[in-house]
Amino acid sequence: MNAGKKKWILRTALFLLIALLAVPLSASAASKIKLNKTKITMSKGKSYRLKVSGTKRKVTWSSSKKSVAAVNSSGKVTAKKKGTAVITAKVGSKRYRCKVTVKQPVTSVKLNAKSKTLTKGSSVTLKATVRPTNANNRAVTWTTSNKKVATVTSKGKVKAVGTGTAVITARAKDGSKKYARCKITVKAKKSSSSAASSGKELLTLSKTKLTLEAGRSSTLKASTPDGVRVTWGSSKPAVVSVSSGGKLTAKAAGSAVIAARRVDGKKTLFCTVTVKKKGSSSSAAVGSGTANAKKFLSILQKYSDQVKADRENGIKWGYSNSSSLAKSTWSAAYSASRSKGVTYCNCALLPRWALREMGVIDSKNFWGLVGGGIQFRGDVEAQLRKYCDIIPVYKTPNQLLAEGNLLPGDICTWVEYQHTNVYAGNGLWYDAGRGANYSSSEGAFTSFGPGATINMSGTTVGYIIRFR
Repeated sequence: MNAGKKKWILRTALFLLIALLAVPLSASAASKIKLNKTKITMSKGKSYRLKVSGTKRKVTWSSSKKSVAAVNSSGKVTAKKKGTAVITAKVGSKRYRCKVTVKQPVTSVKLNAKSKTLTKGSSVTLKATVRPTNANNRAVTWTTSNKKVATVTSKGKVKAVGTGTAVITARAKDGSKKYARCKITVKAKKSSSSAASSGKELLTLSKTKLTLEAGRSSTLKASTPDGVRVTWGSSKPAVVSVSSGGKLTAKAAGSAVIAARRVDGKKTLFCTVTVKKKGSSSSAAVGSGTANAKKFLSILQKYSDQVKADRENGIKWGYSNSSSLAKSTWSAAYSASRSKGVTYCNCALLPRWALREMGVIDSKNFWGLVGGGIQFRGDVEAQLRKYCDIIPVYKTPNQLLAEGNLLPGDICTWVEYQHTNVYAGNGLWYDAGRGANYSSSEGAFTSFGPGATINMSGTTVGYIIRFR
């Protein structure tokens, strides 16, 4: 074999070897190309970036349904509407696919009520409206903020189990974070007696205040519609005694509170009796209800003006419920502010200061409770009843104003939170709590009002203490 033929054979063999080796190398390279996802689920409006790895070659992207899921030249997929689409990544002659499922998320949840008032033991079913109607998952979960006040079932049935307030929440299950809330206020169950069922008062008293000369007598009349017996008592028998039939005998100058109580304990009423010396025509130490309310408000304004002036001079009036910091009288608090540069107040202390300055109450305390009730210490309730009516109302300020039953000078407690403040008139309040009139940055009050510190239609007054 000559040299030329050998050379030709060698070249042909080398070409065939290269061709044979080239095929598995190309297949191996193709097997390394991968799409990071073969299927994804997205919510409408969301985006996701698909990536091709294992190649530096150009990738061409396309969508089978651009109206459902669109893809740009860099593989960014945008969910357009509910449905399915296939995203294709083309590398050379090879195609890599990802199935995209687009879900419609919940955009809003609404309840048929923003607030409800129930009596203990009663129930109500809340209804949730979930939008849009084509959302993939329109189910909601129900929760309560306080199981001791109100429970809720998986179908939205709320049961009142204890007095107070609770918030019921309906939250979308699809993870959209959409929810709606309803505030539940639970009041004590009314008496099931015939008196309650007929709408009559459990106990009535002929008078709530009375003035007698020493040595004189008068008879109070108490009645119960269901015939329950009434017992009588006097806070100061040495001033005024009372018989088992309600006959009063004035013995010495002073004042006393007569209590008429149903023996079943369901109701107690009071009458304040002022006894004058024989032949005396002097009046009580405090004036009429309107005059007292005006005086009360003027004292509160004096306090507020002082706080404003002190703020300008660097003297702070802070917030505290500590008896060692919050002085029981205005004069003591004022003295502390002069000597220490700081003193303290709180919501219930503010009206107590003014009442003490007027001589209505002594050092005993009272304050509002969650649910709207009042906590009394010692005989402070009897002291208040000498000059004030203590009235359960359980209505919003706007409802009371519409009825003409919210007056300037009214001391109010609140159902939704432990708070006490004073209505100043025109939708304004004297207030030293709940952050009202308070600067967090300064750590001190800017004033005690009057200010618009209360939601007039979204909160509930429990009791009113009103001068009469």
